[in-house]
Amino acid sequence: MESAALLKRVDELPRLPKAVSELLDAVNNENTTVKSISAKVAQDPLISARVLRLANSAHFGRSREVGSIDEAVIRLGMQTLRTLVIASAVIGAIPDVEGIDLAEFWGETFEVALYAQEVAKRCGVAPDEAFTCAILHNIGDLLIAFVEPSISAQIRAAVADKQKLETSLLGFDSPSVGALLAKTWKFTPALVQGIEYQREPLNAKPASKLAAVIYLSHEVFAHWNDQRDDESFTAWLAAITNNKAGMIKMDMAGLGEKLLELRGKGLEIGKQLA
Repeated sequence: MESAALLKRVDELPRLPKAVSELLDAVNNENTTVKSISAKVAQDPLISARVLRLANSAHFGRSREVGSIDEAVIRLGMQTLRTLVIASAVIGAIPDVEGIDLAEFWGETFEVALYAQEVAKRCGVAPDEAFTCAILHNIGDLLIAFVEPSISAQIRAAVADKQKLETSLLGFDSPSVGALLAKTWKFTPALVQGIEYQREPLNAKPASKLAAVIYLSHEVFAHWNDQRDDESFTAWLAAITNNKAGMIKMDMAGLGEKLLELRGKGLEIGKQLA
């Protein structure tokens, strides 16, 4: 990636509204109270609506639908509320993009995020940080479509070598622009690195477990239906972990069954947010 080419476009990246930026600061502050965050969420009607929809989604919901932010906080707890607020803020900050089905885009994003939460639990990575990183991991695709719609369409139409095509046509790739946006929005350096090195986690200096979690979760989503002959899901995942994410040690026991339970829940969330 030619960083200079990307930096020239930095002013075209979406900016977070001040109220949303303050809300993100609050949810990222470990000393902020649940009551304070609830009050801030309630001040933004759009984020409030998204948080409530997510709280009542198939993944987070229970038998009774919640109708207020206070109820959502009680149901979800601080950690889950934090991830939902961040997700809602990010979704609201990105405009509609020509040629991108946002329901599909966010559905796939949440699917990977739910997988990342589960994978993170098994390899010593904070699950909420993995979820947030995954929510942002493909944001570069939207930004490329936003600033270069014709080139984006050309990349999406390509059958193979899309990553090389990105770099040759743009001078940078999707993870790099996503990482720049995350940095601009003042997310942590670890999260920025997780986005930037998601395709090649072993290239991160120092090694990024977060990038490895995103890589593995995306591979699970992208290759779920691949034919593996007699190879089990666990053996396949162990092989790609050793090949591309050798810096992490993961508890594989029951992982396939757990991911199967999660399958489709992120896609459903995306439909609800469209």
